[in-house]
Amino acid sequence: MKFASERMTATGLFKIFWVLAIALMICAMFFISKSGSLLFAALLERSASPFSAPQARAAQAIVVLTGRNASMLEAARLHRQTGLPVLASGGDGEAAAIKNHLEKSLQTPVKWTEGNSINTEQNARFSAAILAKAQVRKIILVTHAMHMRRAQAMFVDQGFEVVPAPTDFSALPELRWRDFLPSSEGRKLAKSALHEVFGLAFYKLRFAVQ
Repeated sequence: MKFASERMTATGLFKIFWVLAIALMICAMFFISKSGSLLFAALLERSASPFSAPQARAAQAIVVLTGRNASMLEAARLHRQTGLPVLASGGDGEAAAIKNHLEKSLQTPVKWTEGNSINTEQNARFSAAILAKAQVRKIILVTHAMHMRRAQAMFVDQGFEVVPAPTDFSALPELRWRDFLPSSEGRKLAKSALHEVFGLAFYKLRFAVQ
């Protein structure tokens, strides 16, 4: 009787394991589909506060982190609106490319470039070293919405007062049945979203244990 009871318990646990495994597999497949990754990205982007002109009063500079077209357009718009000087930050030639596009295509002068960083933490640290010489402590930060929460946290940790100006919010298009299946587009977006989530979590954990 005891043996039968133990066998039934083991069978029940085995069934629960397989149900959970199948459920996790379905969730993972949805996560790397276009619809699932867009949903996850949209939830992540909701943590990025929209640009607020009143909050930008007394800002001293505009810092743009990515060479995405939307970010450069926003940096140019903000420069025209505020007259504030622009810093372009990004290693591996990205800062130079941002400067070139802003100045030649968007008629927006770039006062400073920071071209040595290889990650967001270095974007903040190296930009702080440049802006400290100009006694800049309040900035308008321009980057894509998914990246904003992590970038803002790192610039705040460098002593800046940050006014976020997020760009490139994900748009939810009309979905078809195949958009609920795993796809290369879904995997790419899901990878970017996970990079932001784990990047921010690792950053906070690293400083919490120091």
